[in-house]
Amino acid sequence: MASYADNRSALFGTSKKDAPKPKPQKKSYTLGGQSKAAQQRQRERQQQLKQRGDDFYAAAEALMPPKKTGFAALMSKQPNPLLASSEYGKAADAYAAAGANEKAIEAYRKASKCHNESNAPHTAARCLEKAAPLAVNDGAKATLAMESADTWAIAGEPLRGAEVALKLAASLQVDAARPLVSKATDLASTSIGSPHAPELLQKVVGYYCSKGYYREALQANNTLLEALDRARMAAGAPLYRCLAAQTILALADGSDVQKADAAFLESLGRDGYAASQQAKAAEDLLQCFKAPDDEAFDDAVASPALQSLDHAVAQVAKALPRPVVVVESAAPAVAPAPGLTEDDADELPDLT
Repeated sequence: MASYADNRSALFGTSKKDAPKPKPQKKSYTLGGQSKAAQQRQRERQQQLKQRGDDFYAAAEALMPPKKTGFAALMSKQPNPLLASSEYGKAADAYAAAGANEKAIEAYRKASKCHNESNAPHTAARCLEKAAPLAVNDGAKATLAMESADTWAIAGEPLRGAEVALKLAASLQVDAARPLVSKATDLASTSIGSPHAPELLQKVVGYYCSKGYYREALQANNTLLEALDRARMAAGAPLYRCLAAQTILALADGSDVQKADAAFLESLGRDGYAASQQAKAAEDLLQCFKAPDDEAFDDAVASPALQSLDHAVAQVAKALPRPVVVVESAAPAVAPAPGLTEDDADELPDLT
């Protein structure tokens, strides 16, 4: 009787013993990176995108011939910024995808110029906004972001311009970012009556607090308080946090206790503020500096009321310098007259 293996071989022509062994997988030596084939495909893709950008750029240039004067201007082709803006935009997007950032920035700038000539400042500002992160250094990024913010303001949307400036400033070094944050504050100040201005100004205050610029944070907080009043927002946590921040930032700005005390007393006139957790946090810290006490300062910094403030302001409060406790020294003892001792006091004559 034939075995199972013989029957299987007769039916299928192979057996388990004769089956080919699986080939071992080839080891990868790329250490987790892309293979050479993938890198080649990526280079080809970038080259295709760059060529596509060149084609769009050439088409845009053809639509924007140099302006001529005199009789030649009547016979020459007139510039068409409306159509050229679209071609420049497509070229810029292709260059950016290919990693050709310098060409992308140039195309975005020309697209922005064409959009402005076509009375489309919103799209022009958007082109500059897209070009800013592609710049080679922080200074160039800040310049493009500043131009975009100004263009948004010209388009009638200063808050959008302020948001663009503040968003890019968060990714730059402090020296390059500070003019952008100042620009965001100025643009937000022009829209103080808007209900969206307080939110943006609050971000400005948070930025300055995180970088340790307490004087600028205090000025921005004053603008925020005005924005809250002009927006006619009801008294509540946003207003109370702003009022408490005035006291804490005044303490952080050179430990100016008198200025902080004046700000706190003025804030107490606001409805409901005196009974709020924010006022308690500000008052506890202020009292520690008016009458220095190490234990009271530790309690104020660890108080749950401090958590009712904005996170950036609460971090400033925790980083306040410890108030100096002045220890009164004892009065010096009066030395006895030379030649006499304390035992001789009873032997002195009574001259009364």
